[in-house]
Amino acid sequence: MKYLMVVCLMMIASTCMAMMQQQQPGEGNGAADGKGKRLNKEQFAKIQASRISQSLGLDDKTSQKFIETFCQCRKEMAASRPHHQNKKRTEMTDAEVDKAIKADFAQGRKLLDIREKYYKAYSKFLSPKQIQRVYEMERGDMQRFAKRWQGKGVFPKGNPRKDAPRNGNPCKPKPFPADKK
Repeated sequence: MKYLMVVCLMMIASTCMAMMQQQQPGEGNGAADGKGKRLNKEQFAKIQASRISQSLGLDDKTSQKFIETFCQCRKEMAASRPHHQNKKRTEMTDAEVDKAIKADFAQGRKLLDIREKYYKAYSKFLSPKQIQRVYEMERGDMQRFAKRWQGKGVFPKGNPRKDAPRNGNPCKPKPFPADKK
């Protein structure tokens, strides 16, 4: 009798699981639940802008302006990002590292210029507190995605500076291997 009961429960459980696995057309979107296509950058920016706009409680006209401006800002920032080099900086020569560091400074200036430009654009229809809230929500989203990517093994876990083993005086940096004689 127990055996029959266990078999019936297993059949019911497997039927329920099969029914839950089937997704009706129009039910959820494939990208959000991990199935189907991933969103491209423009789609993601538009969804994020809509969510931020809704969170700020903007009216329809202001919301539309915000979404357009936010997507344009994201597009410009993405276009200004350099393509990554395959070489690690530890494997580069001094001249290559110097060039890479200067490129990082130039990149930082470009991003700052874009952020200032769009701050002025946002200022035309948002208050400074609303703009600050936009920046906070953006930062929160990026941190949340970084955690998600970290869980998938895309990024190394932990803070490399914080998690590094310390030998001796924590204030005294270890010498570079090239500095040793």
